[in-house]
Amino acid sequence: MPAPDPVSEQISPVLEWLAAEPADDPVIDLASLREHFARLPEPGAAGPLFQQCIEQFEARAQDLCDRFKPRLLNAALPLSRELHAAAGELVDALLGVAGGLRCLAGTARERWRPIRRIDPHALAGRALALMHEAFLLGAMSGAAAPAGLWRGVYEIVLVGGGFDAVAGTRRDASLAEAAHQLKRLLALSVLQPESLTARELVWANDYLDGVADEAVLSLDPLQPAASSFWINPVEDAPPVATIRSVPPAVAGLVHFSAYGISRAVVAQAEWLKGRVAGAEVAGLERDGELLEPDVSGLPVGLTPAEALSLMERMRDRWALPPNRMQQRRAYQYSVQVCTGLRAIWEAAQPGARSARIAEWMVFNESPGGYAIMSVAGVAGTLSAGMAVAVRRDAGHPWSICIVRWIRSDNPEQVELGLQLVAQTCTPVSIGFRGGEARSTTPALLLPPVPALRRNQAILAPAGTYGSRRFVLVHEGEHLYVAQARVLSLDMQTASIELFQYEIDPYPI
Repeated sequence: MPAPDPVSEQISPVLEWLAAEPADDPVIDLASLREHFARLPEPGAAGPLFQQCIEQFEARAQDLCDRFKPRLLNAALPLSRELHAAAGELVDALLGVAGGLRCLAGTARERWRPIRRIDPHALAGRALALMHEAFLLGAMSGAAAPAGLWRGVYEIVLVGGGFDAVAGTRRDASLAEAAHQLKRLLALSVLQPESLTARELVWANDYLDGVADEAVLSLDPLQPAASSFWINPVEDAPPVATIRSVPPAVAGLVHFSAYGISRAVVAQAEWLKGRVAGAEVAGLERDGELLEPDVSGLPVGLTPAEALSLMERMRDRWALPPNRMQQRRAYQYSVQVCTGLRAIWEAAQPGARSARIAEWMVFNESPGGYAIMSVAGVAGTLSAGMAVAVRRDAGHPWSICIVRWIRSDNPEQVELGLQLVAQTCTPVSIGFRGGEARSTTPALLLPPVPALRRNQAILAPAGTYGSRRFVLVHEGEHLYVAQARVLSLDMQTASIELFQYEIDPYPI
């Protein structure tokens, strides 16, 4: 009687699980996937069965991503402990399955292997798609890219044919998917994902699926240099903006530019602006009709105003990556923090005693902003682009900032990068022409700042700005009412709008 095959006995439960229906709860299904993936024998021992299992794990992992992303889409940071843990485990699972595909691609390049039937270039493209999903999920959960992600990406490229192949030096149609996935991942990474909300990240990712091929990969430096990035494939690091750091004098550097994508963004943003203006004249439902994919060619998920705001930031970061102009200095002192425009408006009222003030720690600052860290847990929700007020103590005025980036590698700790927009503020109410009758919106009046703006400005909730003229009301010791005129819309995020104004010399 022949002895049982130990490999078959080891892999049979894995194949049975893969053939079964997924659990309804993606978190339960994720735990099962990780448990069974850990049971896989080494590729050499499993032979063709390893290929069969990895391909099925790939499909299950992609299905898990599709079912898990909605949980992150509207979840504010910091995530709950359970959701944060599940997101991290899914990222690890994706990296593991991508590693399995990388092993298959390497084996497929060996002529004597029966797995040679599979195109290593196609395997590399599929592995890069999983690495891309891992990066996107990590960014949506507020976490930094896990250690080894970038090194894994570069190793997949090398196994799949090398950077000279995906850069187009050697023409090969089978490399198209790998090149597309790599360009999409690089373009998303240089958008500074920590500065975008989860909804904006998903929209930008969907948008890139159609235009990523406009980006350029090259083994030689690219022009314009101010729009280019360099990559050292032997390091576990993302692309670095040339404008911020000169490429080192080492062999094997790869250069990347998303300048071509930025030009596509400009054209589509101008088209959408025209559609919005026409819809306002015709009285169409802007949010429902303008972003239908068949009409616009743009993804769904954001309103036209949100999409335009995001597209402007995407254009800027791809065409001219931001360069730090002011030196950061390390500090360590505690500050009082109030988060959210409405909470700041209430805290800025004379004699206010707001309960929504927390203690944070400043760990570096520059003339243009701060980097702060939570020291006693986080109450409430946070998101990139929201308003935050900071002060030393109750004896100091509130400094008004906008969240430039947010990181949360664990639920108990959150780091914020803040852009300073004013050293003080005045709570006011505003009402735009065409808005709801007898309705005003709480907002903050910000004084001029010579380095930033010449005029007074208003910080208001996103979607407030509706026309050039508005009414300004300040209830202080005396009631002050004036009609004002918008001069420029200086900043627009998913949470706020900041615009300069002047008192209208010709009130209606």
